[in-house]
Amino acid sequence: MSADSLVSPKATARFVVTLPPEPSKLGDALRADVASGYSSLTSTSDAFRHIALKAKSRFVIMIPYVDVVGAEWALELFELTEAEEKTLVLRDASQLSACGAFGTRINQVADVRDYGSANDSSSEADETFHAKIVLADGVAAYVGSANLLRRSKGINLECGMLVEGPAVRAIKLVVDAVLKTFER
Repeated sequence: MSADSLVSPKATARFVVTLPPEPSKLGDALRADVASGYSSLTSTSDAFRHIALKAKSRFVIMIPYVDVVGAEWALELFELTEAEEKTLVLRDASQLSACGAFGTRINQVADVRDYGSANDSSSEADETFHAKIVLADGVAAYVGSANLLRRSKGINLECGMLVEGPAVRAIKLVVDAVLKTFER
């Protein structure tokens, strides 16, 4: 399969949010806005599931922070996807040790990478990331604010975009470059 066959000819973008639980002042404000009846919001959890299901070859989660709820969330996504290549990039992969059985299982089903200063003694030791990206092959991606944390899954207001089509190429380019840094 060529790389071009993984790219949809039509680009789409959907706004993705995690809303605070009810009762919520933000929820009240959204319901009061007449425009909210004409616009749908995609939940962060639904967007991540959609991307996991779209992945056929490679599924990458590149998110700096994880806790036990987030590890369970990531594990569900890794187990849901058909993709053969499953990669989790964290700022500090040792975070998974505090995630119990979920962290242990992620280490078994995914290639876990540490993109942070703890793994490098070179002049690039301070190089790390704060981006939150979930990528399915070259066809769908999430770029936004949600980490793999309890608060990001269901408490904080988190916002991002679910992108499909040609615009995903630029996101894939960055993720590919990050993954190449591990080939040294």
